[in-house]
Amino acid sequence: MTFQQKLEKIIKKNNSLVCVGLDTNASKIKSNQFSFNKSIIDATCDLVCSYKLNTAFYESIGHIGVKALKDTCDYLKNKYPKIPIIIDAKRADIGNTNNVYVQFVFTYLGTDEVTVH
Repeated sequence: MTFQQKLEKIIKKNNSLVCVGLDTNASKIKSNQFSFNKSIIDATCDLVCSYKLNTAFYESIGHIGVKALKDTCDYLKNKYPKIPIIIDAKRADIGNTNNVYVQFVFTYLGTDEVTVH
């Protein structure tokens, strides 16, 4: 199923055009990023058409943040597979570098879309 098809189905099912940004700033929350994200996801899953995660908020704190990003994506894929996941990474580079960005976003994280510039 393409991203567009997946998006159209969830828009219709949830009657929503809301995309929730999980741009979770670890310095501003009391729990870890994944737990915080999970609570937001569970509270909004019937109100959204997608979730968007900005990688900078996760990458900026190193491997713990990347793990929280991966755990959040895995949770969404496993518990709410009908809701598209968008990675906000604003990636753009030469072909070889783009290939490894693609591997991280689509293979490792298993998401549906990525922002570019």
